[in-house]
Amino acid sequence: MGLRVPFKWPQSRDEAWKANIPHTHLAHEKSDQNWMVVNGDKIVFPGGWAHFHYGADKYIASIANVRLIGYPYKAE
Repeated sequence: MGLRVPFKWPQSRDEAWKANIPHTHLAHEKSDQNWMVVNGDKIVFPGGWAHFHYGADKYIASIANVRLIGYPYKAE
């Protein structure tokens, strides 16, 4: 089976064609985390994002508040 035209955003955030993902074994290895599920000819990303317990947007916002020691903060 060859490559397929990817889904457009925002659908591509939630699913991809199995043919476009060469290493689907991760879906089986990480199945207990429910971040990638094989569903027929698609790979579905159900959300919840186990590694972002409060969602990626909250994680990204928290990074914005990090101050590195030795680096001055420069407000733009």
